[in-house]
Amino acid sequence: MHVSAHIRALQSRFPALLEAKAGAQRLMRRALRQPFEADFTLLSRWTPEPGEVFIDVGANRGQSIDAIRLYHPDALIHAFEPNAHLAAQLARVFARDGALAVYACGLGERDETRTLHVPVYRGFVYDGLASFDAAECAGWLNADTVAGFDPDKLEIIAFEARAFPLDDLDLNPGFIKLDVQGFERSVLTGARATLERCQPLVMLENNADADAFLTGELGWTRAAWTGTALSPGREGALNTLYYGPQRAASLMRAELLG
Repeated sequence: MHVSAHIRALQSRFPALLEAKAGAQRLMRRALRQPFEADFTLLSRWTPEPGEVFIDVGANRGQSIDAIRLYHPDALIHAFEPNAHLAAQLARVFARDGALAVYACGLGERDETRTLHVPVYRGFVYDGLASFDAAECAGWLNADTVAGFDPDKLEIIAFEARAFPLDDLDLNPGFIKLDVQGFERSVLTGARATLERCQPLVMLENNADADAFLTGELGWTRAAWTGTALSPGREGALNTLYYGPQRAASLMRAELLG
């Protein structure tokens, strides 16, 4: 069993460890200038066009915001987090960041109030696994991902949160990071006009439905970040990047296409 399964078991019994761990990791990553996921190092060599913004869908505790800020300290970021508690926490943590807009809501296919599902194990709230998709939320914590897993200790809490289409905001994104635990296709559908108009570089945690939408319906290219270049046609180990023909030109100028 992977060591991360034992870490989850430990933090489930000692919830205070999460806040301490998150704070320590944030300080360490800033000091070392390392993003929380290696795929974000792509941003050290890629710059949005004038007037383009970054969009963080599923902002959680600000890990992606910190990663973007390592390389683009002054760029405008629009961050969406449907968990009102986490959204308020983001607003406090980044209160001095005048180029960050935090939205206490999610994105989806239509403007509506939805149920956000959050797994709780042994009293520990796994807010990073929250999803508008109930099955996705309930299925991730199990004997393979948590050492000594006891299904009787798992519960799902739910509360209402607003979601609306990204297209409603008429933004001009150059880069979109998407991590919404199984709700990716709905978010992309509600952003279709924006995607077709701006053709941003999209990074998302590997998801078959989202891949089918981007490569099949939009005709975009998937690519894996190797650490030095994008490798077209490949899926990444954790995240995969997508781009349209319009964006490919700027990626070639930046010498990012392998």
